[in-house]
Amino acid sequence: MSVVDPENRETTGRLMSVCEISNAGLIASVRSNFEQAMMRSFRSLLSKWLALACLVLALGQPVRAQIKPITDLQPTVLLISMDGFRYDYLQRYSPANLNSLAANGVRARWLIPSFPSKTFPNHYTIVTGLYPEHHGIVENNIYDAGFNAIFKLSDRHEVENGRWWLGEPIWVTAEKQNQKSASVFYPGTEAEIGGKRPTFWKKYDQHLANDDRVDMILSWLDLPRQQRPTFLSLYFSDTDDAGHEFGPLSNETKQAVLKLDQDIGRLLAGLRARQIFNRINLIIVSDHGMATVKLSSAILLDKFFDPSLAERIFWTREIVSIFPKPGQEDVIYQSLKRSLPPTARVYRKSEMPARFHYSHSPRIAPLLVLPKEGWILTNKKDFAELEAKGETKKTRGGHGYDNQLPSMRAVFIAHGEAFKTGKLVAPFENVSIYNIMTSILGLTPAPNDGNFRITRAVLAGMKKARGPHP
Repeated sequence: MSVVDPENRETTGRLMSVCEISNAGLIASVRSNFEQAMMRSFRSLLSKWLALACLVLALGQPVRAQIKPITDLQPTVLLISMDGFRYDYLQRYSPANLNSLAANGVRARWLIPSFPSKTFPNHYTIVTGLYPEHHGIVENNIYDAGFNAIFKLSDRHEVENGRWWLGEPIWVTAEKQNQKSASVFYPGTEAEIGGKRPTFWKKYDQHLANDDRVDMILSWLDLPRQQRPTFLSLYFSDTDDAGHEFGPLSNETKQAVLKLDQDIGRLLAGLRARQIFNRINLIIVSDHGMATVKLSSAILLDKFFDPSLAERIFWTREIVSIFPKPGQEDVIYQSLKRSLPPTARVYRKSEMPARFHYSHSPRIAPLLVLPKEGWILTNKKDFAELEAKGETKKTRGGHGYDNQLPSMRAVFIAHGEAFKTGKLVAPFENVSIYNIMTSILGLTPAPNDGNFRITRAVLAGMKKARGPHP
């Protein structure tokens, strides 16, 4: 046992206190120096990051991976569909990017849709050069007696079934002739047609943002030459959605037009960054226009004939297709012809005006009822539901009417190395777009209803078919 003298204990205590104080001071000193060094380092790093951020902002460029110029672009077409974009939206709502492309490229005064002025028939006409009576997509709802089946947009299995899609769309023409194709949501690209699909395609997803759709197109253009598609297509629904819900003359539709123009601007910026803006051939179209519709202006067809005499009826507001039971066609026809108000008319398929090109497909119903512009066709049950929901007090938008009406007019804008510049051309039918695209790509076109006169009017020089690209 060690005994410590009290005096020594006191001395030892003082020494320990001094050591503790000294150690605390040393620790505090070290910590202070360390923190000051870290702060100086942090401030230096922060200063550098702020300088970099300011430089980026000054240059107006986002922080991203460097985009490489594309120096080996083959003749390429990018077809862009703006669903429901009426021809006068360019002047009425002044979308800057679209108007700039139109001013510096080719614009049609308007594009004439095919009858009926519906979404799927016209999208498929644009890419096949065939009228709906020839390509089989005669409406958004179709019955084929040959295989006793119904096609409707909500049935994804049938939409993706190639048996409905007749003719040869441009992406099949390209793939058959050893060119690659790609599509973001263009109608028809989800189906295998003639044993072919686009090299790159996507199942429809209405929730995929337009920015992502644009970026997908740009990513395909970034592929090496041997993998890069020469035909691409891109689909936007914004203006159709707004037009249906609020009408073509609403502020909501204006905002949809301007938002879509921004999306086009994003695409153009991407093309400029890759140094191919003036080389790639852009064709920007719509499938139809949009009419103002008051849902109170309704014709209740089942007041004028007995629906039980029909095997099936496709009830759409702008065209009603009636498939009579055997022996009942004349009964239904005479009843409607005798009773319909002057705001609607019934036709036998064989009596349809020749300019509609809508008589020669077995998929077209034997009897068709068409309303005048701004009126809707419906039945008592559906109209009662509209009234109960307060819908009949609202103004909406609709399409499917006579394709020669001003409200149904669509747009055609083209820009790129193959096109004339600063050119305004007369209105033309959308069956002629297919031949324009095959001429640019050097493809041999499939049989179609288009007119090569339009091709000569818009292209800077008619090129002989070059055959497949190596």
